[in-house]
Amino acid sequence: MRNIVATLILTASSFVYASASASASASASGWDVSIHEHWATLYDTHRGELPLTEAVNSVPKDIWLRNFRVFLSEDDHVLQKELHEFLSSNYPELHAEALSSAGNMHNPKVTALREPINQAILASSLAKEIGIALTSRCERIASTSYEKFMIRKKDGHPIYSAMVWLSTEKCT
Repeated sequence: MRNIVATLILTASSFVYASASASASASASGWDVSIHEHWATLYDTHRGELPLTEAVNSVPKDIWLRNFRVFLSEDDHVLQKELHEFLSSNYPELHAEALSSAGNMHNPKVTALREPINQAILASSLAKEIGIALTSRCERIASTSYEKFMIRKKDGHPIYSAMVWLSTEKCT
């Protein structure tokens, strides 16, 4: 029974993550903008109306563009490759152990990659594209965090999945 439940959960989460992303770069994605009283968040939904630069420019300069939310997806081949190469190069032992494990978010071999995956995301072309888009606002990415980080395999290749938050700060 546990195996059936685990399979259903993995299948459902794979579908959610696979549907959440369909392109290879932030600029090609569809972004939705949510503006609050003093801050805003951009959501990469791939169904959003705006390319990255237009979404950033749509937020008034007096409103802090506080967060960007993106999903790591198997369909974003560029980001998947960048994450894999970063982890393989900089954390080869931890990465190899995580890849040989079950890959679920509570597995100690996967949780050992919590800080390395943050570093990998910050080093990615996604973060660089967002950083470039923020320069006109004098804001920059300050940190990254994520929820439900998992590694699964498809056709022998690792697929990194998570909901990622890139948080910003104002330039000084």
